[in-house]
Amino acid sequence: MEVFTLINLFAPRFKELIKESNIKYEILAKDLGFDSKGTIAKYANGQFKDVGVSLVLKIANYFGVSPVWLIGLTDNRYYEIKK
Repeated sequence: MEVFTLINLFAPRFKELIKESNIKYEILAKDLGFDSKGTIAKYANGQFKDVGVSLVLKIANYFGVSPVWLIGLTDNRYYEIKK
């Protein structure tokens, strides 16, 4: 499994998405398939340093943002469709 490490923008961007959506940690944990809201809090507060690709994709899809933005590789929050 691929894991992103040392990407320090994931946690603040994830936390930002949660705050903007006004979703409760309990609901988000259930929707994303976590056992508890504590896991969501740990990701949002940067307590987990390794974030798997599948989790990044799941969160990005849930909030409708670019996974590349979520992990901090671009400042473009949304997908760009180029023709």
